[in-house]
Amino acid sequence: MPTLTIMTGDQAGTSFELAKRTLSVGRDPSRYIQVIDSKVSRKHAVVRMGDAGHMISSAQSKNGLLINGEEIAEETRLADGDEVMLGDTVLRYRVDTGSDYTNAVHHRKIADRDARDANTMM
Repeated sequence: MPTLTIMTGDQAGTSFELAKRTLSVGRDPSRYIQVIDSKVSRKHAVVRMGDAGHMISSAQSKNGLLINGEEIAEETRLADGDEVMLGDTVLRYRVDTGSDYTNAVHHRKIADRDARDANTMM
């Protein structure tokens, strides 16, 4: 299953299994893939499944989106091993990984549950 794995920073080693639906990436906790980096926009990028595989595009973020060190201006297909840079954070795209990774949607559900529990008065 394709994944994006955070390679740098406090979240290094965190992997997100990419769903077949469109996923937003950014600093905001409401994003399906949250990247905690002050140089990452609240909504920085969008990953979606296209006919040729996973596609990534910028969400008009101020700090841009780089793939393998080159800034992209339009939607681009991800290839196995590509390094995606958002702010100071590098993520690596892998096409086939084991089943050890958790789904990005699962991370979102956990975050929603934790936020809900924190706001529930006992």
